Amino acid sequence: MAARDLIIGGLHAARMAFERAGGDVLELWLRRDHEGEGPRELEAQARALGVSVQRVDLPTLNRLYGDDHHQGVVLRRRPPPTVDLKTVLARAAAAGHAALLLVLDNVQDPRNFGACLRAADGAGVDAVIFTRDRAAGISSVVAKTASGALDSVPLVAVANLASALRLLAEAGVWTLGAAHDGAIPIYQADLTLPSALVLGNEGEGLRRLTRERCDQLVTIPMHGQVSSLNVATAAAVCLFEARRQRAAKGVDG
Repeated sequence: MAARDLIIGGLHAARMAFERAGGDVLELWLRRDHEGEGPRELEAQARALGVSVQRVDLPTLNRLYGDDHHQGVVLRRRPPPTVDLKTVLARAAAAGHAALLLVLDNVQDPRNFGACLRAADGAGVDAVIFTRDRAAGISSVVAKTASGALDSVPLVAVANLASALRLLAEAGVWTLGAAHDGAIPIYQADLTLPSALVLGNEGEGLRRLTRERCDQLVTIPMHGQVSSLNVATAAAVCLFEARRQRAAKGVDG
């Protein structure tokens, strides 16, 4: 098994992998006594693609996946390819809608990264931009938490986030950094414009240079005793506020 191969579990995530990235699937394991419609469809898809299929017992699946939350389905696949940022911006321009992007500045917990991808999929973002170094990369843990979103959201890995934010500005995308000391609440920002929502990592938040590159800093008002939200929860709040505003104004995208 190659070091970068991903282990995916669950019916939905496996279906997404076959439907959107069938050429990357390398091996499929199914529970020996699981004969439902879902596993049969996956087995048929795998055999049509020439993917090895094995029927194994439950302990073997648990060992392969790392726990028992796999619904009797585990597969091995290559990681999804990343996309160039200029390509993402060109696609949004060609579609004629206001771009909506999620930018993750050195998010280090793979579960948080995966949960951010899941929120991004739900909000229909054009892409998730993430830092390549000193941050969580694409892994089996990310794939597990993303629950299929690994293949539904375009992924842009960048070595220099400041340069990426500069490119967004040149393309007319408004960059909003989420910070506890943001100038205005997220609900007062105009998210109907082409927007990139920028969130920092779990401990330090946005880095200094990232803050300086953002057009505006916004905050999520907190009404209890906890001072801030988990980064994935904050991403969901910001992205769905953008969707709420766009729906209210009838803005496409």
